[in-house]
Amino acid sequence: MKIKNSIALVATCLCGYLAQAQITFSPYSVFGIGDIQSRAMSHQEAMGGVGIGTPSFYHINNMNPALLTYNVLSAFEIGLQGESRTAASEFDNQTTGTGGFKYLSFAFPVLYNRMTTNIGVRPYSSVNFDFLTSGQVIGNEDVISITENQGEGGISEVYWSNGIKIIDNLSVGVRSSFLFGFIEDETKIYLYSEDVLAQVPTGLKEKTNYKGFTFGFGASYEIDIAKDKRINIGATYDLAHSLEGDRLTRQVTFVNDNSIPGDTLTNRTYSNAFDLPAEYGIGVSFEHLNRFIIGIDVARAEWKEDAAFGDFSEQKMRDSYRAGLGVEIIPKYNDVDSYLSRVRYRFGVSYEQVPYLAGTTKIDDFGINFGWSLPVKSVSSLDMAFKYGQRGTKSDGLVKETYIKFVLGATLNDRWFVRRKYN
Repeated sequence: MKIKNSIALVATCLCGYLAQAQITFSPYSVFGIGDIQSRAMSHQEAMGGVGIGTPSFYHINNMNPALLTYNVLSAFEIGLQGESRTAASEFDNQTTGTGGFKYLSFAFPVLYNRMTTNIGVRPYSSVNFDFLTSGQVIGNEDVISITENQGEGGISEVYWSNGIKIIDNLSVGVRSSFLFGFIEDETKIYLYSEDVLAQVPTGLKEKTNYKGFTFGFGASYEIDIAKDKRINIGATYDLAHSLEGDRLTRQVTFVNDNSIPGDTLTNRTYSNAFDLPAEYGIGVSFEHLNRFIIGIDVARAEWKEDAAFGDFSEQKMRDSYRAGLGVEIIPKYNDVDSYLSRVRYRFGVSYEQVPYLAGTTKIDDFGINFGWSLPVKSVSSLDMAFKYGQRGTKSDGLVKETYIKFVLGATLNDRWFVRRKYN
């Protein structure tokens, strides 16, 4: 009972914290609702984000709810993320370090070996940017305007998933999510010329609160090809949905780093403030039980070109794709003499075409992943994942990002909800 109460307390505190969490600092988070975060947990991150068709007895799978049926024990997982990111343009470069909460997930069997439920919370998107743009004032070529763009916030997700085994080799799953959070943007405009000796900068402040529900489905099928070998096939589909948004836009004047509110330009509610895409994916893995597993995922998200409505943004979106290939190796899972032989080693690569266009330029992301799970007792572990990635380009006045991401997770498996046969 103490364990369950502690989990509930931690989850409640984190739900309030997540709406203000930013785990990535990137100029590309200016687009849409920010950087869309991967669902992958630590063990999946280390395998290139693979998980749609790659089951695990020891870890929760929140990428395909149908694979929750493999969690026949109660499982609790928590993860933290840190990263170092260098943004380089044709003229300058900047390195920043960020970190924060990655996920909290709890799963337990409702019907042993037949149905498992899962609740969790995680950042859905992250907004955190600060950059300058410059240009000449129209009608006066002697005056240059410098605009400082800042933003922070993000969207959080609380989800509830269920996996049900229909027959021995076929499982289905469903996931419902509530998204909430806010994004704040600020622009500060300076004018520079020989005639401008002193000035009071002006600009805009915008705050948008988002909320909405999403639903997703999954299926998995297991093909036994030998006593200890099998092929797993998984598929997922997430419905398209519109987020509701309340936006407040004001003119502001900046005096000694303090903002003085001016006229209100926008103060209204949009029932379709931002359109989330329909997304479907498929994953396949080959598994040699307790020896190794190799998996591959491919997914596509169908974004509307104008995902934002009203006067929100003229930013155009495109369909996005992602693919991952990963492998997990266990040298000898039952070797009591060698701890390192029981460690689960993971490697992978990932590729993603992100949904937004920077002008007319497409932005892609490529990563090399690796990590491991250090066993604790018999069925729990300390999980680590690393990713070296690149995103963007220096051409067309844009930014190329190089980053190193680290995810630290802890997994606890136990029989909290299994009735004891003997006292």
